[in-house]
Amino acid sequence: MSQDTVPKPLLTAQIMAATVPLLAIIWVLKLPTHMGLLIFPEQIAAVMLALSLATIYLNTRGRSGLPRGVDIALALLSLGVGGWVFARFQVLSEQAIYYPTEALILGVCVVGLVLDTVRRVLGWVLVGIFALFVAYALWSDVLPGALAGRPMPLTELLQYLATDSAATWGSSLQVASFVVVVFVLFGGFLIAVGGGEFFTQLSMRVSGSGPGGAAKIGVTASALFGSISGSAVSNVMSTGVMTIPMMIRSGLSRVQAGAIEAVASTGGQLMPPIMGAAAFLMAELLQVDYREILVAALLPALIYYASIFLQIDFLARRDKVGSLAGERREAMKTILRAGWSTMLGFVVLLGSIFVLNREAEVAATWTVFALVIAALIAQTLRPGMSGSLTLRGCWSALSKTGQAVAEVLLVTAAAGMIVGILSITGLGFTLSILLLDLGGSTLFGMLAVTALVAIVLGLGLPTTAVYLLLASLAAPALVQVGIPPIAAHMFVFYYGMLSMITPPIALASFAAAAISGAGQIRTGVESFRVGWVAYLLPFLFIYKPALLMDGTAGEILYVAVSSLVALVLVAGGVIGHALRPLQGVMRLLWAGTGLATIAPLNALAGHAVEWGVSAFGLLLLAQHLTPVLRARRAAT
Repeated sequence: MSQDTVPKPLLTAQIMAATVPLLAIIWVLKLPTHMGLLIFPEQIAAVMLALSLATIYLNTRGRSGLPRGVDIALALLSLGVGGWVFARFQVLSEQAIYYPTEALILGVCVVGLVLDTVRRVLGWVLVGIFALFVAYALWSDVLPGALAGRPMPLTELLQYLATDSAATWGSSLQVASFVVVVFVLFGGFLIAVGGGEFFTQLSMRVSGSGPGGAAKIGVTASALFGSISGSAVSNVMSTGVMTIPMMIRSGLSRVQAGAIEAVASTGGQLMPPIMGAAAFLMAELLQVDYREILVAALLPALIYYASIFLQIDFLARRDKVGSLAGERREAMKTILRAGWSTMLGFVVLLGSIFVLNREAEVAATWTVFALVIAALIAQTLRPGMSGSLTLRGCWSALSKTGQAVAEVLLVTAAAGMIVGILSITGLGFTLSILLLDLGGSTLFGMLAVTALVAIVLGLGLPTTAVYLLLASLAAPALVQVGIPPIAAHMFVFYYGMLSMITPPIALASFAAAAISGAGQIRTGVESFRVGWVAYLLPFLFIYKPALLMDGTAGEILYVAVSSLVALVLVAGGVIGHALRPLQGVMRLLWAGTGLATIAPLNALAGHAVEWGVSAFGLLLLAQHLTPVLRARRAAT
């Protein structure tokens, strides 16, 4: 469908969506400052949120149960509210007490529009959570004990939510507006210049041979694609349409294929260099450079994907699932030649962050310009060549980015309201104290309670919303007991993400089941089994900080190697097969030794015991591997 034939409301939605990333770039490049204009980030973020709300209303026009005219009117109201905040924020943020009626009307409009669009896009869960916090703010005086507080009038609360920088327009929305949007735009242009095809072909070349080749391709493609999408569900829907049927054709069951894709796609939120929106919020909340988050997340992400690869390999050997010998795979030279623009993008991005020490959003903006310039030059010199890009393609990438980030901006605005209520009522501090009491006197008990709360919250919320809530509620309590801040935040981030593959509401698993044709619950349960290591990793952050690159080179190397040994042992013991079958007692010995190797024995029994267990694990692997190597040597 060309632009000339697109219905006017949808074309208007595309224009508004494309404006969102353009505004982000304008702010990141500090153009208002260079022009001598005094504009607050809250003002630009409010306009971007308003454009996103209007885009959602126009895209859901006629599907909300309301007359289409009402949806269009709400879209116009959203734009009006954005312009209102832009024009009056500087006055209302400092002098709202002198304009109570205006602030109240603005509060009603902002809260009503955000909650209505949240209901349309995400359902009622986040709306219900917001309502609970509002109820606390209004009637906290009737609660017993430590939860008792000073109630707020509803009018005062609405005024606060619409005019204070600590609420709707706070750091959460600003990070989403000026960092997440730019990185999503980078991912959009990377796909536009052929990044998706490059990742697919590269995955087939590097991991398509050997047992379970199709599943390994799916995992590799999801890891690569996830590093630029940062969304588990979109990752499943993008790569899964190709990899899931390929896995089924290779001999895996529909349930196994869907579960492997769901777990691999969920890991995309953990994989540097982009991760998910929550990672950028983490950098802002911790007040550290984004590259520190990237470095800390690298080793856990590699361990996560190594566990999936090992399970696939052992499962394929046990069930005689072959490689992809019949699938056509391009030569590596051809793949690299076709993917020159994608590689250029990553070189510019990582070089800007780690070599030039630029802020993450500035680095991503430079990368977008580098991709566009290189691709347009390629299109001019040789139209249609790989990596080229037309002006229509640039427009499409801008529009798709705006539509993709609308939900993120919406979620961060709603979460910002909740965080604002936690701040103004003091409930955040109170809940942290209660969490400390509930966890008991042991660190493990407190971690277990936090993990359970994170998974329960995540059953109906996106990872970003879960992280923002737990960063305000649980992370401070973990820090109070001596856990390093980055480890505490990574802990709640991981468990918030795990809701994507945890039944009964495992969104990534359900998306994969829709493609594979398997049952949703069965796919969710299988995803839980395949992704077992992700449920242990956060505890290891706490007991083995070297996993987050916090330690000497020797400590980091030891943790990496011992974790890999543990993964091999547990995977082989559970599946009952490694390079050759494992039977009875040997299976139990492998699984038990693997769990003991990955456990924090140094905190329980000292370094000598831990090193001894790790050495025994290496002996088990050597005993298993030696006959296999002898047989192969004899065969050759």
